[in-house]
Amino acid sequence: MYKIELNDSVVKSRIDQAEQALSRLMPPGSFSCGSNRLAATGAWREREQMLVRLLSAYLAGVQKNISDTRANVDLLKRQDEVIR
Repeated sequence: MYKIELNDSVVKSRIDQAEQALSRLMPPGSFSCGSNRLAATGAWREREQMLVRLLSAYLAGVQKNISDTRANVDLLKRQDEVIR
């Protein structure tokens, strides 16, 4: 018979590593193009703002996944302790 056991210390250290890597990814601030009034400059700024919004939404989603994973690992650990 096989035994499946959660090694929560290893999993939690990996989760911590992922959280640290995520904290190093910060959305960039808006860049200044000076006072140029070109059509290309306006389009560039709009695209840049859209990318910053997308990156912020992505980072929020990853942070939610990390916190959900941490909660699931804690739940599995408690279940393992009850079974023993």
